[in-house]
Amino acid sequence: MVSDRIGSDQSGIALVLTLLTISFLVAITVQLMITIDRQVTVATAQREQVRLDAMALAGLNLARAALAADLKENKSDSIHDGWATLSPDKLKAVTGEVETRLTVTDLGGRLQVNALADRTKETYRQVWLRLLLSGRFKVGGEAEAEALVDALGDWVDQDDEERERGAEESFYRTRVPPHSCRNNSVTDIEELLLVKGMTPELLYGDDQHIALASVITVMGDDGVVNLNTAPAPVLEALSPGMNKKLAQLLIDFRENQRNVKLLANPTWYRQVSGFPGSIEFDAALLTVAGTFFEVRVDAAMHQFRRTGTAVLLREDEQRQILLSWKLE
Repeated sequence: MVSDRIGSDQSGIALVLTLLTISFLVAITVQLMITIDRQVTVATAQREQVRLDAMALAGLNLARAALAADLKENKSDSIHDGWATLSPDKLKAVTGEVETRLTVTDLGGRLQVNALADRTKETYRQVWLRLLLSGRFKVGGEAEAEALVDALGDWVDQDDEERERGAEESFYRTRVPPHSCRNNSVTDIEELLLVKGMTPELLYGDDQHIALASVITVMGDDGVVNLNTAPAPVLEALSPGMNKKLAQLLIDFRENQRNVKLLANPTWYRQVSGFPGSIEFDAALLTVAGTFFEVRVDAAMHQFRRTGTAVLLREDEQRQILLSWKLE
């Protein structure tokens, strides 16, 4: 009897140990499978990221080729040029199954921050004031707009002479935390948030206002605007007599394929039907050619996405300088 009980107890212990061993092995197996699955997922993500990075770079190179080829065809830039009309079919031939969207923007159509360094360009200053007071941006009024333009001018010029409503080193040293005045050209648009009077709502927009950053640039300092690519707010600011309706007349004219040849001359606006002859743009402000271009490449495959943004300086069809390239 005792012997039977002992044998039964030993069998029970053996069964328990066997179950514990099996449970332990199952737990290890499950953990191993989870680890392997995680490693496979990470490896897949890394593989797809590398692939998307390559596709983004391919899109950039395609844009560069289009910009170079364009100069061989004509010396002006408009939305009818090859760099502005890269079709999805052309992209698909390069990127294959990766969904890719390529956008090239002529920054020459925007107002240049660094051109405000020149105190003698009063006409250019007035264009900035009209832009800020157009009602599209979060600006409190004329005094606030004038103070901001003067502060921007002081920020990018190379002297310590404070403009009427501007700010120089002495002002910025009183800020919390204190910092220096740039007193040189700006290279990053985010830096403008350090300038007296600039706010995030003004620079990046809000629910009621568009972003100032969408119509200005830190590239270039000659103070000219490409009439062929300038957005509506910039067109409206070129003359006191301009308004939204007249700006749209210019946009409709330059988008018409039949007017492509006319866009090679910056005086083409005078030939627009319905455009007042009394409005005369300052010839020193106008150009029809671009120098700086922003390239944005969006690449996506399955649940993975990658965006590359570049800024190019195009000097001629043989020489381009990649000023920046950022992947996100």
